Amino acid sequence: MKRILRFLPLLLLLPAVASGQKRLNEVGAVYGAIRSMTPEAYKEAHDKYGIRWIEAWTGNLTGGTEEQYDAWITRFNTAMKGSGLKLWSVHLPFTRKSPNDLSDNRPEWREATLKNWIEILDRATRLGKFRVVVMHPSSEAQISDVERPQRLENLREMLLRFIPLVKERYGAVVAVEDLPRGCLGNSSADFDWLAANVPGFKICYDTNHLLGEESHAFAARFAPYIVNIHVSDYDGVDERHWMPGRGIVEWPKVIDILTRSGYDGPFMYEVTPRNDPRGSAEYMRQTTDSLFSRYALYKKQSERKK
Repeated sequence: MKRILRFLPLLLLLPAVASGQKRLNEVGAVYGAIRSMTPEAYKEAHDKYGIRWIEAWTGNLTGGTEEQYDAWITRFNTAMKGSGLKLWSVHLPFTRKSPNDLSDNRPEWREATLKNWIEILDRATRLGKFRVVVMHPSSEAQISDVERPQRLENLREMLLRFIPLVKERYGAVVAVEDLPRGCLGNSSADFDWLAANVPGFKICYDTNHLLGEESHAFAARFAPYIVNIHVSDYDGVDERHWMPGRGIVEWPKVIDILTRSGYDGPFMYEVTPRNDPRGSAEYMRQTTDSLFSRYALYKKQSERKK
């Protein structure tokens, strides 16, 4: 009994340790990173390459016919069945060819976007239970400083409707992704305003989109809001979607921020062979292990300096 009591304090700590960061070291991938949407390829991604989670692109669930949607959903579900992969998130489209922008200055376009996205998500429920809905704060645009406040206000008004609707209808959280270039959401300033003015605001942190500030600095500033990440590297000039280690992202700092903040999602790669020859499921598990090894060394060095 004395021996049990002696170790009781350590045993009491175990649930707390186990409950935090359960998935940060689990690998996820956008579905385009897996070589083909087939049962064989999906099972190989899970069994051989250690992929656990997948983010589905919903561009295949809009702009077509019900027969086309049915066919794509059947293909996806057939590939997923028995693979071991689990659906984590769905990514909404952002093309300007159709209504996909809640910040647009045209009220009718914003309303059409909301309608379009709900129709897409209704179809996406047939893929399985998704936890996160990733959206862009704007379509690709060069938004001026003069126009930006109005575009942010447009987005705020629509998010006040969209966020609770997604929670109630799908049991999921909306994650607004940081963007590059002149888009809305291309800076901490935009996200400061949104976080202060939108209840329930959450973020999908894309590690290779911040062009005017350091990626890890953005993560540190908004860590409590981050519910999803898109992992890739870049050169700071433009988004590249390279495998981590090829660009300028300081990965030990990024992982440290996510760990300390309690981020509990997967290490979701948004890299494909189109962007990087190594951008396939084959390299993702070993890259993650390498990054976390670097992080462990970073932590030891930091502790020695204290």
